[in-house]
Amino acid sequence: MVVATTAAGGWYYADELLLVDTSPTEFPIEVVEVSDTSVTLIGEGADQPGLTGLDWPGGYARVGPDIERVGDTITRSLIPFPDVPEPGTMVRTNFYAYPLDLASFRKVSELDADEIVYDGPLGGYPATYLPGERSRWVIHVHGRGATRAEAFRLLPPLHEAGFPQLAIAYRNDDDAPADPNGRYGLGWTESDDVAAAIDYARGQGADDVILAGYSMGGAVVGNYLRVHGPDGVAGVIYDSPVLSWSDVLANESRNRNLPAVAATIASGVVRLRTGINLGAMNQVANADTLTLPVLLFHGSGDETVPVSSSDAFADARPDLVTYVRLDGAGHVQGWNVDPAAYEQAAAEFAVTLPNP
Repeated sequence: MVVATTAAGGWYYADELLLVDTSPTEFPIEVVEVSDTSVTLIGEGADQPGLTGLDWPGGYARVGPDIERVGDTITRSLIPFPDVPEPGTMVRTNFYAYPLDLASFRKVSELDADEIVYDGPLGGYPATYLPGERSRWVIHVHGRGATRAEAFRLLPPLHEAGFPQLAIAYRNDDDAPADPNGRYGLGWTESDDVAAAIDYARGQGADDVILAGYSMGGAVVGNYLRVHGPDGVAGVIYDSPVLSWSDVLANESRNRNLPAVAATIASGVVRLRTGINLGAMNQVANADTLTLPVLLFHGSGDETVPVSSSDAFADARPDLVTYVRLDGAGHVQGWNVDPAAYEQAAAEFAVTLPNP
């Protein structure tokens, strides 16, 4: 019975990893009261830590890190960004802290962002583009099930430092081509979409690029470097990256009270069904092949991607990895905990990278 349960758990989790979630977005938080400076909320996620977004159909605001709890209600400072919710609106917290809608993003950031489309393996891929005077571009790669807005927190400081930037979409995003098999490639296939984005940047005059990967975007970037090599890449910025799928799978097995072998089963199922070799993408096990400077952010409170992967990666290559380990920060939420320090570290890393 234990063997059967473990096997079933491994198979089920492999399915969860690969399948694209098409379920409608949920808005589990109710706005109870709104003043000029604060909002009172009730519902799951209302106490999301740090400076964070408040998202609802047709609107976006920010709430501050201050949290006042009275019974089941949470009161936080309110920042129109650019909108203010009405009482009774159902919302969700959104740690991206910026709206995806281009007009709203332009308004709150005061940046001249535009949307471009680059040609890739499956057709046209949209990306948010910010111009800059440097010949080194930054290409941002979001995580699994996320959107380009996951990268928007870093657009303003890197724009101020002069870097042209692309926050790209890749296959299976709502606004990008679907993969014919309807599954995520976990970085295995999406890396070809990154290659196309780099080709676009080079066609627009980029001498080289910095690749920034968030969550599964770290696996995408890592697989790009494995397949295409580091030529033309000046450095890498990682935030809560998937460096080892085996570590992620083992962590999820523990979360589900399954034996560790369930992770091995899930990895085998992924390879059997898709041909994806998760072991080949293990950047921790293959850290000796790293040739590029890396700035690595990861929070000790990450329950999705274990911080132990980043610990091991940084320990293996202290000559190339600058590690910012954030005490208590959740998954891809280092910026939310301390925006100024996060932005300073990223900008300093980018501007001090050697020229080609």
